[in-house]
Amino acid sequence: MPDRRLFLQASTISQYVGQIVEQTVTPLGLPGFLLALLFHLRENARVTPSAIAALSGTPATTLRDNIQRLVDAGLARRIPNPDDGRSYLIELTTKGEQVARDVQPALLEAYLALEQRLEQPLSHYQEAFAAVTKALESALAELTSADIAAAGSSSASATRRRRTPSSPRRARQPPRR
Repeated sequence: MPDRRLFLQASTISQYVGQIVEQTVTPLGLPGFLLALLFHLRENARVTPSAIAALSGTPATTLRDNIQRLVDAGLARRIPNPDDGRSYLIELTTKGEQVARDVQPALLEAYLALEQRLEQPLSHYQEAFAAVTKALESALAELTSADIAAAGSSSASATRRRRTPSSPRRARQPPRR
């Protein structure tokens, strides 16, 4: 049987990174779980939530909640999207920019402590992580499209099973409001 520990290893790495980030930035007033979003917003100023979701791999509902947390803390703001009136853009406030700058020295210290312990050059790990990330994105897209197709297929099958030759087709009703 092939070795299938990659998911476990990735999960373990995620837990260690989360603990290091939490211990590093929480004393500075930022919950660790918001750090990546803060930096994604800093690097991609005036960006849509869907673009951040794609960049970060964060589900839209989780992202929406975390954006609200940053807005409530005065670290980010929503602005109208000039290209799509139904959407909005997110950007860091001056306070958000300051918090991002304030956490960098402590984060750099933790990062350098890790880098000193790596057995191979940093680029080796960065390339491997990039390849795994790309493969995970592709696998998730395939699973998601298969789930959508299966849901559509099972919904159509269920509809066909409910109708018998003697049952008339109902006229489509407008959606309830």
